[in-house]
Formats: sequence, C-alpha cells, structure tokens
Amino acid sequence: MDGVLLNSSPIHADAYQDALCGLSIPNFRYSRVAGMRSADGIRAILKENNIHLPEEQIAALAQVKSMLALVRIGAENPIVPGAVAVLEALAGRTKLALASSASEAGVNAFLDRNALRCFFQCALHSGDVRSAKPAPEIFELAINRLGLSPADALVVEDAVAGIQAAKAAGAVACGIPSTCGADELQRAGADMIIDKLEDLLELGARA
Repeated sequence: MDGVLLNSSPIHADAYQDALCGLSIPNFRYSRVAGMRSADGIRAILKENNIHLPEEQIAALAQVKSMLALVRIGAENPIVPGAVAVLEALAGRTKLALASSASEAGVNAFLDRNALRCFFQCALHSGDVRSAKPAPEIFELAINRLGLSPADALVVEDAVAGIQAAKAAGAVACGIPSTCGADELQRAGADMIIDKLEDLLELGARA
C-alpha cells in the first residue's frame, strides 16, 4: 500500500522525525525503515543511533508516529495517479491481495476512501501477523488466502524490507523505486524492477 499505491513515503518520513524530535537522530533516512511496522522502525532507528529506551516508551513513540501519519494521509489521500485503473485492470485478470505493514485503521481508510475493496480477495494489515516485514509471514498468509503456490505469486514492493519478505516467502519480487532506489531493491533480491504501476499491465500481457 504505502509507497506502491500511496505516495505516502514523505508523510511517514515526517511522522518518524516528528515523533522522535526529542531525541538525537542525525542523518535520518526513511528508506532504511520503509516497509517496517512503526515500532520495528523505531527500534531500528534507536539501535542505529545507540539509544536505549524501555519498550513502553517505544510503543508510545510508535503510536504517536502512526497517528501523525494516519491523520495526514487521511487529509491528503495521496493515491498514486492511475492506481485505480491499474487495479481494476489487474483484478479482471488475476487474484489480488493487499499486504501492508500499516495499521488496520490505515488499511481500511485507504480501501474505503478510494472504493478499492472490491478489487482485492484479501487485505492484510500489521495486526494480522506476529512478525512484520522483513519476516515473510504477511506474504505467506496472503498467498495462502489467494490459494496460490509461492512461485506463482508476484509481490510488488517499494522497500528493502518488503523485497526481503517477498523472497523469504518464496514469491517473485518486483521492485518499484518510489521509496528505495532500484539498486537498493536489486541488492535486496528483487527479481525485476518496474518504473511505474502501469508496467504491471505489460507484464501481464507478456505472460
């Protein structure tokens, strides 16, 4: 969802920085934690900066970050231009699942605000799994609910953590360099790179 169907990476980056403004975090780069659950992202940032906080404080910071992002995304609704048309075309050809590290509220708001729920056979959020990306659990669950074998599933991801999760799930990983660069996604294991969502329609036409 984020970074693939929503141009939300700048919003999430700002939300992390606002939530962590009371700490010394030099050289923050959102792409390092893109695709992770907010709490996992905050843990990674703290570890990188050698900052130790109790889990309850990390949970509170993650809640602040998630709420800041949710409010701003709700106000701006930065859906990727052409995303609805691409989803409509793909839904006519194949089974689709949405598998996001976003909260249940964030996923539901995105689907309902843009009338997209009808295109997906299942929609998963961070609360549906114990271990979030880069663990493969959310993609394994989505593939299972679609009734596919992993090798027959194509995962579209903008973040290193997502590509790593897709590969660990045994799926074909397709990178779209909206949050992380193409070189980063390839190093993470992406099997292919597309420049824009519409390129997925070309992949389907060649298959």
